[in-house]
Amino acid sequence: MRHLAQQTVGADPQAVRDARDFAMRTFDSWGGCRSGDDIRLCVSELAGDAVQHGSPDGRTYLVRLIRPPYCLHVEVHDTTHHSRVHIPPASPSAEAGRGMRIIQKLCEDWGMQALTGQGKAVRTCFRRPEAPTSRRSCTP
Repeated sequence: MRHLAQQTVGADPQAVRDARDFAMRTFDSWGGCRSGDDIRLCVSELAGDAVQHGSPDGRTYLVRLIRPPYCLHVEVHDTTHHSRVHIPPASPSAEAGRGMRIIQKLCEDWGMQALTGQGKAVRTCFRRPEAPTSRRSCTP
């Protein structure tokens, strides 16, 4: 069975918590998951990026959660028209710029899709524990 939930979130730093809380409440209502802390961190990073880089002029962004049979997907849709997600070179002395590297390490897979005339969506995928081991990794 496939589940879908989405919420529009304000583009201010305090709203990152709203996005994170929405995701965790939703996944809990769907039966929870073993990757709760990883998902919480990824939602925070994606929502923070949407606030900082993807929602100019304080526009809202959309958090969409999808549960296909063997995965949990987290998507954040924002209004920028950048054709790709920028991942800066790693630097031990940098005070920022590690968010997408963290996401790459925590989730099973991730990707970005340009939304025609509407910005972009960054998607992550977390494999559910009941997924058959013979099944290929989930893709967002």
